[in-house]
Amino acid sequence: MAKAGPRPARPARGIFDCDEAYRTPLPADYERVLTGGMVVLDANVLLNLYRSNERTRRDTLAVLGKLQDRLWIPHQVLSEFWQLRELPSVRHHHLTKAHEVGAALDTVRHSAEDALERWVSAVHLGNDAQVTRQIDDALESLAATLDGLRELIETQAGKDSLPGTAGTHTDPVLAELNALLIGRIGEPLPPEVRDAVEQEALKRAESEIPPGYEAFRDQPAERAAGDYVLWVQLMAEAKGRGCDVLLVTGEVKKDWWAIRDGGIPARPRPELVAEMRDRAGAGLYMLTQSELLSKAQELLGQEVDEVSVSALAQLGEGGKGADHLEEGWTEHSLRVFMDELGYRYPIQTRVIVAAAAGEGVVDRDTVYELAGYPEGRTLKGFTRPVGTVARELESQGELTGNEPFMLRTLYDDPSAERAPAAGFGIPGETIPLLRELYFGSPLWPAPVEP
Repeated sequence: MAKAGPRPARPARGIFDCDEAYRTPLPADYERVLTGGMVVLDANVLLNLYRSNERTRRDTLAVLGKLQDRLWIPHQVLSEFWQLRELPSVRHHHLTKAHEVGAALDTVRHSAEDALERWVSAVHLGNDAQVTRQIDDALESLAATLDGLRELIETQAGKDSLPGTAGTHTDPVLAELNALLIGRIGEPLPPEVRDAVEQEALKRAESEIPPGYEAFRDQPAERAAGDYVLWVQLMAEAKGRGCDVLLVTGEVKKDWWAIRDGGIPARPRPELVAEMRDRAGAGLYMLTQSELLSKAQELLGQEVDEVSVSALAQLGEGGKGADHLEEGWTEHSLRVFMDELGYRYPIQTRVIVAAAAGEGVVDRDTVYELAGYPEGRTLKGFTRPVGTVARELESQGELTGNEPFMLRTLYDDPSAERAPAAGFGIPGETIPLLRELYFGSPLWPAPVEP
């Protein structure tokens, strides 16, 4: 019997030869991809040019100009940029923020006036001229201080705001981006391919396969699939070019990034590194926008103001979900929404406020009592007016479209077919805001002290 020949030699496997390896990128890796790879920007990097002040905007454009030959924009990024550019929180970022702070200052004034009025009534000092005069003087001083702050904020917002953004032909950001990115934007996916990619995104999200699965928790499926569409376009371009990729993002999202803790450097999730390597034969690196400016200064010699780096870090790197511009409810947006809902659908408004008073939940019996419904009436479609108002306000630019749905149906047994609603819940983040708006009002009466 012939003897078996020697086994073929296997390549020596090292400690990092594992899909789950958390290899920390070196400065040489970033220098290599910045000078010879493909630098990809997400929509928030482009949109942050509107939100930045003049100095930060200038530094960002200078760095992007230095990297112009390396830049590439997936078509999905372009689509998201145009969809989100029209939001007040983008083109009018500085004025919107000034308005929000102004509303908060008004709340401080009204809260102080109401609290003092209740105190005077509770301790029976309404006829004490000396006390009431001191309170009036103090409130007048407070009002003057708050008015001074409002003037300061509005003046600064006027300085930081960009003129000419109302028309695309006069928008200075669009002019800069067009010159910078012309010929560097990818093609859209064909409709039949995009449909298949969106279906694949949904399947991956069910198994929490990155990227983009977080978006499916609170966005419509078509919009939530955007991150995966971008990822597919990015891998295809990397494969066609045969080069490594540096993805620059305006925010940190856990379905893109490995956990960032303490001094651990930024890096993409290992699943994404492995998929980019297996499907495109390319390496994947990631930086936030502020980190890109730092690396450009460190490795490319580009002069960057440290204040710009700090400003970008504060602007959009708080770890929120993908393309969630101004994610969540603000005092201003919630007030606008509740005012409109209260005018058109007072029953749903009462239920939302009752849920806030009940630590975020209102049961079925309370809903029937508040609405005056007969016992046999179904609650099917009860939340539909809430969605109607939200969509209309989004089309008017009052909402971003990324706020959590305001009134969700709760079931005792969600798996049962045609299960009746057990009650309704509201996003926890809105409870303190609703308390500020309604506590002490007829919708949310303050408890009567014995």
